Amino acid sequence: MSWNILDAVGLVFEALDLLGSGSSKTESLNYNESTKSSKRKESKYFVEWVSTSFVLISCVLLFIVFKDPLLVDSFFQTVCIAILIGFVIAFICCFALYIVEFFYFKSFFSMLFFCTSMIVLGTASVLCLYFRAGLF
Repeated sequence: MSWNILDAVGLVFEALDLLGSGSSKTESLNYNESTKSSKRKESKYFVEWVSTSFVLISCVLLFIVFKDPLLVDSFFQTVCIAILIGFVIAFICCFALYIVEFFYFKSFFSMLFFCTSMIVLGTASVLCLYFRAGLF
């Protein structure tokens, strides 16, 4: 008897279908309708407002950092490391939003704007902390 990997994958998918088919479709539709009606009414452009506020906060932080000349030996390396840390902070925040199921967007561009504003805010926060707080 020959054992085929595709047969094993098919068995796994059939088992998953059996486990997931415990409720009928009408029950799930009624459940979805009741959860939609119980949700509070959100603003139409909530994500855009949050993203814009992140960008404005980032602009203020970057103005605080760059208003005076910086006395750093390797300025380019410092900024590159701050940008990488900003990427990590944005990834952690977006992953946390995904875990609690708040990471959904109406369009690709609103997601791109939100993620970019998170990266800029993380980078500006790290630069402000590094240059102005004197922790490093």
